[in-house]
Amino acid sequence: MKVLIIEDEELGVERLTKHLNAIDPAIEVVGTTGSITDSVQWLQANPHPDIVLMDIELSDGQSFAIFNEVEIKSTVIFTTSYDEFALKAFKVNSIDYLLKPIKKEDLKNSLDKYHQLRQQYAPSPSVHIETLL
Repeated sequence: MKVLIIEDEELGVERLTKHLNAIDPAIEVVGTTGSITDSVQWLQANPHPDIVLMDIELSDGQSFAIFNEVEIKSTVIFTTSYDEFALKAFKVNSIDYLLKPIKKEDLKNSLDKYHQLRQQYAPSPSVHIETLL
């Protein structure tokens, strides 16, 4: 699984990376950004990861502005110190909203939710067989 971390606090990036490695060493952090500008540039220049862990309050504004600049094809898990943005977060590609400080168990539950949703909405094998015939 490939993950992009959008977080403007270095301690937050370190904590998320540590939790991800503890949950599953196969998880690959493919990039980290700390601003809207850097995030938009990264998303335009790179293949979209499976998951984006996204802080809301970034160094140059709220991360919701990223959605106005680039289509995010990844699943988003918001990580923030503020609970007031929850409703707005679920209007974009978000599957969860974690309050800081992020606990490893909460992050694991979010990743489990991601896997469950992928399995639930994955096309059945019969669909693939029918298209081959």
